[in-house]
Amino acid sequence: MNLKTKSWLYGIAGILIVVVVNIIVLSLLDFPLMAIGLIKKYFILLVLLIGGFGLQIGLFTYFNGLNAISCSTTIASGGISGISMTLCCSHYLLNILPFLGSLIGISALATLSRYTIYFLLFGILSNVIGISVLFYQRNKYTRRKNK
Repeated sequence: MNLKTKSWLYGIAGILIVVVVNIIVLSLLDFPLMAIGLIKKYFILLVLLIGGFGLQIGLFTYFNGLNAISCSTTIASGGISGISMTLCCSHYLLNILPFLGSLIGISALATLSRYTIYFLLFGILSNVIGISVLFYQRNKYTRRKNK
């Protein structure tokens, strides 16, 4: 399989994994209607967030195959992607917190669900930073290679 095809497949697989994990979690929590409402409300942000994650995986696979990125890039991009995906999924958790709060007596946690959009925007920003790090490392490699 050539490198471009492999990169596309890995990027798409990353997107599908995120979507499937979210569907499984929401199904286990028995919140399908809530999930549909949240997806409708934040559709564009979720597409940008999950698409950005898939793009990072595809770019990483491609640049890694060209030996254009280093281990530090893997750590930086992977860490930022991890934060991004945690924040992507956290907005579902934030909607469950009121129920947990009533069980354990911490109702103040319910106020965190007001900040869902900020968590999603931070996740998108994290993706942009991760993609930028990948391109920066690739450009640095290209400059060194051309000298």
